[in-house]
Amino acid sequence: MEELFVRPRALMRMREGPLGVCVDTFIDSLAAKGYSRDSRRRAAWLVGDFSRWLDGRGFAAAAVAEDLVNAFLRGRRRRRAPRAEDRSTLLRLLAHLAAKGIICKPSPERTPTAVEQIEAEYVDYMRHERNLAPATIHSNRITARNLLTFLFADGLLAFNTVTARDVIAHVRLATKTCRPNSACRVVGGVRAFLRFVLYRGWLDTDMSSHIPAPAVWSQSSIPRSLQDDQVLRTLAQCDRSTPSGCRDYAVILLLARLGLRAGEVVALQLEDIDWHAGELLVRNGQTRVDRLPLPYEVGQALAQYLSEARPRCSSRQVFLRAQAPMEGFSSGTAVAAIVRRALQRAGIDAPSKGAHVLRHTLATRLLREGSSLPEIGEVLRHRQQQTTTIYAKVDFASLRAIAPSWPGGAQ
Repeated sequence: MEELFVRPRALMRMREGPLGVCVDTFIDSLAAKGYSRDSRRRAAWLVGDFSRWLDGRGFAAAAVAEDLVNAFLRGRRRRRAPRAEDRSTLLRLLAHLAAKGIICKPSPERTPTAVEQIEAEYVDYMRHERNLAPATIHSNRITARNLLTFLFADGLLAFNTVTARDVIAHVRLATKTCRPNSACRVVGGVRAFLRFVLYRGWLDTDMSSHIPAPAVWSQSSIPRSLQDDQVLRTLAQCDRSTPSGCRDYAVILLLARLGLRAGEVVALQLEDIDWHAGELLVRNGQTRVDRLPLPYEVGQALAQYLSEARPRCSSRQVFLRAQAPMEGFSSGTAVAAIVRRALQRAGIDAPSKGAHVLRHTLATRLLREGSSLPEIGEVLRHRQQQTTTIYAKVDFASLRAIAPSWPGGAQ
């Protein structure tokens, strides 16, 4: 606090009221999360005003709750223009007070509904028995929730009344505005949940086989990839003299050289890097862990980011946000955004602007250099060989050798 306010009178005002005893620790917690000096200064003024407002109305620190935060902000809005971060700052204050034991978080009094209980059991099943990746669990959970809401809108939970016609009606409604690939994900999620319901004995018949598949043909697409010089241009656009550029360079190298998925980059922990053995542990799902060799170029980029650019924080994730709060990425969307921005800076009109285009690029390069499909599947860690066969479509040298001649001569 002494770094933020030089005048003694200002410091005294920040520490007035029932929250005065904890404002210093709260501001210190913001500093630990990477908030700038100006952000911490504004937060201190806001907490000071809130503390004096509580004191004027006779509230103690233990009585602070979200309803008081809302009342304070409504009154403050009438006196001055509110800042966008005011509410979020005070909510962080509530979390800080709860962590210090000054206030108690209200426990939910209502018991979960039958639908919520089924949803929780389904998530537990996917996590511990199916060992699905967190992103897949989240997607299937949303799909199951939408299906349950549609089937039991009246609140009465009775699976014995559900018919295949009802499920198909929901699928038609849910996929009405979807693209083919998105419709496939919806249908796959519904089928997975129906198999879980059959597994639990709530249904006597397997309705998952009654849902027609969308008109998306297997192996109908061609992997979209970049040229080698485009990958180099993308890497060159990462300014490694800045913390965010150093981080982005390491992320793109992991995608381009090892073929990692976006979610696998997010899940990387500090202990997953074995510097002595030159290996990297890659996590996919709850228990699946693959051990990959760590190329020198990738290891050098990771070492530079960890030693020079990574903020100090308690998170064990390798890659952190560039802005406060300094914490790990929550999903692969952040990794896809890093790739998209790098492609834009390089001026590359990529066929696909997500992180997966670099995985396709690695497979295409390996195929061009003479690697077999089983070898490529091993590098990409495919569980089924059929997944790798899609890259046979970009093996133009082999395709020319088996292509029949054009009738009537060359065209």
